[in-house]
Amino acid sequence: LDVAHDGTAAALRAVVTEFGGRTVPPATDDEERALAALVRETVAPFDSVGPHYREMSMDARRPSRTKSIEELPAALAFVLAHRGDFRGAVLAAVNYGRDADSIAVMAGAVCAGLGGTAVVPAEWVDEIGDASRMDLRETGHLLASAAADILKADRERAAARAAFLGEPV
Repeated sequence: LDVAHDGTAAALRAVVTEFGGRTVPPATDDEERALAALVRETVAPFDSVGPHYREMSMDARRPSRTKSIEELPAALAFVLAHRGDFRGAVLAAVNYGRDADSIAVMAGAVCAGLGGTAVVPAEWVDEIGDASRMDLRETGHLLASAAADILKADRERAAARAAFLGEPV
Protein backbone atom coordinates (compact mmCIF):
# COMPACT_ATOMS: atom_id res chain seq x y z
CA LEU A 1 0.00 0.00 0.00
CA ASP A 2 2.88 2.36 0.67
CA VAL A 3 4.09 2.20 -2.94
CA ALA A 4 0.73 2.04 -4.74
CA HIS A 5 -0.69 5.24 -6.19
CA ASP A 6 -3.99 6.72 -7.24
CA GLY A 7 -6.68 4.26 -8.37
CA THR A 8 -4.55 1.22 -7.65
CA ALA A 9 -3.93 2.37 -4.08
CA ALA A 10 -7.65 3.03 -3.61
CA ALA A 11 -8.55 -0.41 -4.99
CA LEU A 12 -5.98 -2.14 -2.78
CA ARG A 13 -7.18 -0.23 0.29
CA ALA A 14 -10.77 -1.28 -0.45
CA VAL A 15 -9.64 -4.91 -0.74
CA VAL A 16 -7.66 -4.78 2.50
CA THR A 17 -10.61 -3.18 4.28
CA GLU A 18 -13.03 -5.81 2.98
CA PHE A 19 -10.88 -8.94 3.25
CA GLY A 20 -8.02 -8.13 5.62
CA GLY A 21 -9.89 -8.99 8.80
CA ARG A 22 -11.08 -12.42 7.71
CA THR A 23 -10.27 -15.12 10.21
CA VAL A 24 -11.79 -18.15 8.47
CA PRO A 25 -11.24 -18.86 4.77
CA PRO A 26 -14.18 -19.99 2.61
CA ALA A 27 -14.73 -23.73 2.91
CA THR A 28 -17.67 -24.62 0.66
CA ASP A 29 -18.44 -24.08 -3.01
CA ASP A 30 -21.23 -21.67 -2.02
CA GLU A 31 -18.81 -19.67 0.13
CA GLU A 32 -16.30 -19.56 -2.75
CA ARG A 33 -18.99 -18.31 -5.17
CA ALA A 34 -20.01 -15.67 -2.64
CA LEU A 35 -16.36 -14.70 -2.23
CA ALA A 36 -15.91 -14.29 -6.00
CA ALA A 37 -19.00 -12.08 -6.17
CA LEU A 38 -17.76 -9.97 -3.25
CA VAL A 39 -14.30 -9.63 -4.83
CA ARG A 40 -15.92 -8.41 -8.05
CA GLU A 41 -18.18 -6.01 -6.14
CA THR A 42 -15.22 -4.63 -4.16
CA VAL A 43 -12.96 -4.16 -7.18
CA ALA A 44 -15.61 -2.98 -9.68
CA PRO A 45 -15.62 0.72 -8.73
CA PHE A 46 -11.91 0.94 -9.56
CA ASP A 47 -11.78 -1.41 -12.57
CA SER A 48 -10.45 0.21 -15.73
CA VAL A 49 -12.12 -2.39 -17.94
CA GLY A 50 -15.54 -2.85 -16.35
CA PRO A 51 -18.16 -5.43 -17.28
CA HIS A 52 -17.25 -5.39 -20.97
CA TYR A 53 -13.83 -6.94 -20.40
CA ARG A 54 -14.17 -9.29 -23.37
CA GLU A 55 -14.66 -6.44 -25.81
CA MET A 56 -11.57 -5.02 -27.45
CA SER A 57 -10.95 -1.47 -26.33
CA MET A 58 -7.90 0.68 -26.78
CA ASP A 59 -8.85 2.62 -23.63
CA ALA A 60 -9.11 -0.43 -21.37
CA ARG A 61 -5.52 -0.33 -20.14
CA ARG A 62 -4.92 3.40 -20.41
CA PRO A 63 -3.27 4.76 -17.27
CA SER A 64 -5.76 6.41 -14.96
CA ARG A 65 -5.51 8.36 -11.75
CA THR A 66 -8.85 7.02 -10.51
CA LYS A 67 -8.94 3.48 -11.90
CA SER A 68 -6.95 0.30 -11.44
CA ILE A 69 -6.28 -2.78 -13.48
CA GLU A 70 -8.42 -5.46 -11.80
CA GLU A 71 -5.89 -8.27 -11.53
CA LEU A 72 -3.70 -7.18 -8.60
CA PRO A 73 -6.55 -6.08 -6.30
CA ALA A 74 -8.48 -9.27 -7.09
CA ALA A 75 -5.41 -11.42 -6.46
CA LEU A 76 -4.79 -9.70 -3.14
CA ALA A 77 -8.43 -10.23 -2.17
CA PHE A 78 -8.10 -13.99 -2.72
CA VAL A 79 -4.83 -14.09 -0.79
CA LEU A 80 -6.39 -12.25 2.14
CA ALA A 81 -9.64 -14.24 2.07
CA HIS A 82 -7.64 -17.49 2.10
CA ARG A 83 -5.20 -16.15 4.70
CA GLY A 84 -2.17 -16.71 2.47
CA ASP A 85 -3.00 -20.33 1.67
CA PHE A 86 -1.53 -21.05 -1.77
CA ARG A 87 -3.95 -23.76 -2.84
CA GLY A 88 -7.08 -21.91 -1.68
CA ALA A 89 -6.08 -18.54 -3.12
CA VAL A 90 -5.04 -19.98 -6.48
CA LEU A 91 -8.14 -22.15 -6.85
CA ALA A 92 -10.40 -19.24 -5.95
CA ALA A 93 -8.62 -17.02 -8.49
CA VAL A 94 -8.76 -19.66 -11.23
CA ASN A 95 -12.50 -20.03 -10.70
CA TYR A 96 -13.09 -16.26 -10.57
CA GLY A 97 -13.26 -15.89 -14.33
CA ARG A 98 -12.31 -12.75 -16.23
CA ASP A 99 -8.48 -12.64 -16.37
CA ALA A 100 -8.26 -15.67 -14.08
CA ASP A 101 -4.86 -16.89 -15.27
CA SER A 102 -3.15 -13.61 -14.43
CA ILE A 103 -5.04 -13.25 -11.16
CA ALA A 104 -4.15 -16.83 -10.12
CA VAL A 105 -0.46 -16.36 -10.95
CA MET A 106 -0.34 -13.17 -8.89
CA ALA A 107 -2.21 -14.76 -5.98
CA GLY A 108 0.17 -17.73 -6.02
CA ALA A 109 3.23 -15.49 -6.25
CA VAL A 110 2.06 -13.35 -3.33
CA CYS A 111 1.37 -16.46 -1.22
CA ALA A 112 4.84 -17.79 -2.06
CA GLY A 113 6.38 -14.40 -1.22
CA LEU A 114 4.66 -14.48 2.15
CA GLY A 115 6.48 -17.72 2.89
CA GLY A 116 3.53 -20.02 2.52
CA THR A 117 3.70 -23.42 0.95
CA ALA A 118 3.87 -22.67 -2.77
CA VAL A 119 4.36 -26.12 -4.15
CA VAL A 120 2.00 -26.63 -7.05
CA PRO A 121 0.18 -29.91 -6.39
CA ALA A 122 1.38 -32.71 -8.66
CA GLU A 123 -2.17 -33.48 -9.80
CA TRP A 124 -2.50 -29.89 -11.05
CA VAL A 125 0.74 -30.16 -13.00
CA ASP A 126 -0.33 -33.47 -14.54
CA GLU A 127 -3.84 -32.37 -15.51
CA ILE A 128 -2.81 -28.97 -16.85
CA GLY A 129 0.16 -30.48 -18.69
CA ASP A 130 -2.06 -33.08 -20.32
CA ALA A 131 -4.72 -30.54 -21.24
CA SER A 132 -2.22 -28.07 -22.68
CA ARG A 133 -0.07 -30.77 -24.28
CA MET A 134 3.14 -29.47 -22.79
CA ASP A 135 5.64 -30.74 -20.29
CA LEU A 136 5.17 -28.30 -17.43
CA ARG A 137 7.96 -29.86 -15.39
CA GLU A 138 10.45 -29.31 -18.20
CA THR A 139 9.19 -25.75 -18.60
CA GLY A 140 9.67 -25.25 -14.86
CA HIS A 141 13.23 -26.57 -15.05
CA LEU A 142 13.97 -24.21 -17.97
CA LEU A 143 12.58 -21.23 -16.05
CA ALA A 144 14.55 -22.18 -12.94
CA SER A 145 17.71 -22.51 -15.02
CA ALA A 146 17.12 -19.10 -16.61
CA ALA A 147 16.56 -17.56 -13.18
CA ALA A 148 19.79 -19.14 -11.88
CA ASP A 149 21.69 -17.75 -14.89
CA ILE A 150 20.27 -14.27 -14.29
CA LEU A 151 21.14 -14.39 -10.58
CA LYS A 152 24.68 -15.57 -11.36
CA ALA A 153 25.17 -12.77 -13.90
CA ASP A 154 23.78 -10.22 -11.41
CA ARG A 155 26.21 -11.44 -8.73
CA GLU A 156 29.12 -11.26 -11.16
CA ARG A 157 28.20 -7.70 -12.23
CA ALA A 158 27.84 -6.64 -8.58
CA ALA A 159 31.22 -8.18 -7.70
CA ALA A 160 32.89 -6.52 -10.70
CA ARG A 161 31.39 -3.15 -9.77
CA ALA A 162 32.47 -3.54 -6.15
CA ALA A 163 36.00 -4.49 -7.24
CA PHE A 164 36.15 -1.52 -9.62
CA LEU A 165 35.08 0.84 -6.85
CA GLY A 166 37.42 -0.77 -4.36
CA GLU A 167 34.57 -1.91 -2.14
CA PRO A 168 34.72 -5.15 -0.18
CA VAL A 169 32.87 -7.94 -1.97
